[in-house]
Amino acid sequence: MELTKPWSYSALTAYETCPKRFELTRVTKQVVEKQTEATLWGNKVHKALEHYAKGTKPLPPDMESYGRYVKKIQSYEGKRVVEERVALTKDLRPTKWMAKDVWVRGIIDIGVVGSNRAYLLDWKTGKHRPDSDQLKLFAALAFAMYPWIDSVVTGFIWLKVEKFDKQMFTREQTTDIWSEFLPRLSRVARSYDENKWIPKPSGLCKNWCPVGKQLCEFCGE
Repeated sequence: MELTKPWSYSALTAYETCPKRFELTRVTKQVVEKQTEATLWGNKVHKALEHYAKGTKPLPPDMESYGRYVKKIQSYEGKRVVEERVALTKDLRPTKWMAKDVWVRGIIDIGVVGSNRAYLLDWKTGKHRPDSDQLKLFAALAFAMYPWIDSVVTGFIWLKVEKFDKQMFTREQTTDIWSEFLPRLSRVARSYDENKWIPKPSGLCKNWCPVGKQLCEFCGE
């Protein structure tokens, strides 16, 4: 079963964490996810780094040490990319972010696109949690967005712990990458088609789920 609804990596992982929470926060929107202190800080850091990378504002004193990462990335030769929104149709053609035919979306925090290779990186402000699947998706989006490149290096810059995760992909891997995601997307499509959103109880239910006991029996347990 094919997913026809627009999706992103964060949406996919939200569904896989708990389909019921996904339904209530992203489909029916009965529940609004509240911003936590961590997400507020992450948004602040992303915005500050965006301004700095574009040369419009200096970094605030408590973020000055992050500037070295921007300088390193932008020392590579090629077109500079800062907070670039990538949107593709089902047949993997670039489209507008809010277009009717959009199928998948992603945001490149910072990078450089050269004549045959791109370096595309994502700022991370939380705990170090490597995720090779997200790096794969970044690569697949890049090959669709920049048809002239042969390879791409995607990575996470973990600002809090000063770690750097990266992987290199070649264009020949594109089909295999999408093939890995399609079965996962098929499960989301089935939930939409059957309107079945089965709760997935976990340790997150007790302190981190916003839906409330009235809408889910497992909330708070």
